[in-house]
Amino acid sequence: MEKEIIIQGENPIYGSLTIPSTEGKYPAILIIAGSGPLDRNGNDRKGKYTTNLYKELAEYMGGLGFVTFRYDKRGTGKRDGDWLAAGLSDLMVDAKKAVEFMMSHPNVDAQKVIVCGHSEGTIIATKLTESFELGGLMLLSGGVDNLMEFLKVQRQLAYKELFETPGIKGWLNRKLKVDVKGEKQVENLMKKMNQTDKDIIKIQFFFKQPAKWFREHSVCNTRETLKNVKCPVFALHGDKDPLVDNKVLTELAPLVTGKSEYHIIHNMEHGLRVQTEPRSILNARKIFKELMKRPLHEEGLQKISGWLETNFKNVESTDSKQEVS
Repeated sequence: MEKEIIIQGENPIYGSLTIPSTEGKYPAILIIAGSGPLDRNGNDRKGKYTTNLYKELAEYMGGLGFVTFRYDKRGTGKRDGDWLAAGLSDLMVDAKKAVEFMMSHPNVDAQKVIVCGHSEGTIIATKLTESFELGGLMLLSGGVDNLMEFLKVQRQLAYKELFETPGIKGWLNRKLKVDVKGEKQVENLMKKMNQTDKDIIKIQFFFKQPAKWFREHSVCNTRETLKNVKCPVFALHGDKDPLVDNKVLTELAPLVTGKSEYHIIHNMEHGLRVQTEPRSILNARKIFKELMKRPLHEEGLQKISGWLETNFKNVESTDSKQEVS
């Protein structure tokens, strides 16, 4: 059963709540979206990038017997505001209100509220553990690294692909040292971000950049936050995901004080769908439409359901474990 919810406030939050059909209290999952102008379903404002990722995840998790809630980010779906002007602090305000809503809902077991972040949402989800005693933390296509580290991984992969381009193009990229120039541009951009208190700045007179968002993310230390996480933690990456570094998940168990597990799924991309094509950040947009025709990765869903069932349905099974696959 799905219904629309409005959380009142200065900028009301519009979202979708799913509840199992039978009466009672259930464990609940809050789904937090990744970066960009994404609505509650995982789709952008202009309909160019339609993923329905969060809608599909909510349906899947709801089918396992969990209450789920997902909501529109500022400036998307039914919400007011400018998504470019929203900093990490604004995203945290919305996420905290969503957690409070779920913990107070009559059909939710307040001791079993799980926060599930995807991509940038993994940073927000991790920071929520500073304010709430959560039942669990799920990190999908992200985790451990902060935003600036994510972006550096992406740039390094792009430089590598540019250098390996066959023929004259690859030679020119190496000769012109596009990596050195690229990093200098990033350094200059961040300097401009840090020298202003504006939410949005323009680069080259026309291109808007979310300055507040960058400034606030640049001082966020997710590793320090993870050191105080006591609830069960689950992380899931795909080996075809060009936006994250799979290796950082090995840091998870030493960082958190509670039990944790992580999985790296073969032939899964950033949006949790099947990808048999080579991992590539430069070709990601080319294959996007084809990827959206494919289902969520079955093995990835099985890992999600296994963790949820073990920790929140089958409470007797509580042995600590860390897994890699």
